Amino acid sequence: MIFSSVRHATSFRRAAALAAAVLSATGCAPSVPRLGSPVRVQAYCGSKQARNTGIASVLASTDDVLLDDRPTPTDVERAVRSGDGVIAYYDEQLLSIPRVAAQLGETDGYARVAEAAIPPAPDGATVRHIYLDVRDRGRSRWIMLAAYDVQNVCVEGKRDA
Repeated sequence: MIFSSVRHATSFRRAAALAAAVLSATGCAPSVPRLGSPVRVQAYCGSKQARNTGIASVLASTDDVLLDDRPTPTDVERAVRSGDGVIAYYDEQLLSIPRVAAQLGETDGYARVAEAAIPPAPDGATVRHIYLDVRDRGRSRWIMLAAYDVQNVCVEGKRDA
């Protein structure tokens, strides 16, 4: 019985490796730009520190629907300072949100993000609002989107100086 399970697991691993090699060789692997680490993070985390993986996870969970609200920079900063929030700065991070990108005048399906402001999620929430400073027909503009990752992007630890 154990020998049969081991043989089945080995066959499965071989099949998975073969499938991955075939997809890679045929060019079927996705070519979506990766979410990179921000060049700088302004954290309002108290004694905690911001986590780049948490920031990327929240960005990747955004809904492709532009919310009606047009936040001002003051609104954005107030929301982020209300708790464990962060503002991540990028050198034009591409974010795959095709419908919103089209509304912003982009033709390739990617919004160009200069800043991502992630306020804390309300207790018990299943969705949070995040703010993105994006290029809108050549000009910078803050937009608000829903994100489904409600984790705290600040973790316990000592902040680097």
